[in-house]
Amino acid sequence: MKRNLLLFLLMAFGLTSGAQTFVGTMNVDGYKREEVKVTLRKTDAGDYVLTMYRVKFARLMPVKIDFDIPQMKLEGGHLSAEGVVPVSKGKRYEKYTIHNLSGAVSDDKLIFYCKMGDKPFSFSGKRQDDK
Repeated sequence: MKRNLLLFLLMAFGLTSGAQTFVGTMNVDGYKREEVKVTLRKTDAGDYVLTMYRVKFARLMPVKIDFDIPQMKLEGGHLSAEGVVPVSKGKRYEKYTIHNLSGAVSDDKLIFYCKMGDKPFSFSGKRQDDK
């Protein structure tokens, strides 16, 4: 009985806390970055958070940052968000509010498009296997 309970808890924890990782190409208003790592994970509230790691939004941007796009919806493989403020290191960036985010998620791909502030933004990537 204890073994079954432990197995159930481990499975439940894995399903609720697990994140899918994708690696692909990001494009911001014509500026392209290859090999961008992205995770998509479900929150306790039932929505999703997309995290992009070590990205730059322009060639002359002096640093790479990690940032989150919170409060995303995922229904039937369709990813969406509207009026969501991205966050980096706890700081909100209202100037880059996400509008009209639309995308698709499958077992092996993540694709989405949106406006980040007034700039067109897109990502297309393939699932990275956990190693």
